[in-house]
Amino acid sequence: MPDSISLPGHHFVAFVTADATRVDAIVLANFCRKLVQAGCVYFCAWGPDCERVHDIFDELIFNTDPVIMTTWHDKESLDSALWFFLFSAFPDDGYGTVQSEVAISIGNPAWGKQIRHNLADIESFDKKMLQEG
Repeated sequence: MPDSISLPGHHFVAFVTADATRVDAIVLANFCRKLVQAGCVYFCAWGPDCERVHDIFDELIFNTDPVIMTTWHDKESLDSALWFFLFSAFPDDGYGTVQSEVAISIGNPAWGKQIRHNLADIESFDKKMLQEG
């Protein structure tokens, strides 16, 4: 995770895909802390052990005001979780207008490719997911 992210506006929604099963909690906490410091105001996690990543993120933001929302998607497909991130992850109104969404795929090039493919044509991705739903 870089120390800063250049985005239009200070706040963003983050979608993180990773296999965290063998990642130390301290490493995950440092990663999550950097996301918060960079302006993450809604955090979506997907992949093996994503619930633990979510819980670590939640521990860091406990009692944050306005609230930072978090979700994990361990029982959903990557496409379903990505669709949720794009169309259902709305930050607390206290953050004003959030103009950016950041998708981060760690350690699995196939996941990154799938995400990039779907983000390249969000309208078609949305139609496909709604037809499947």
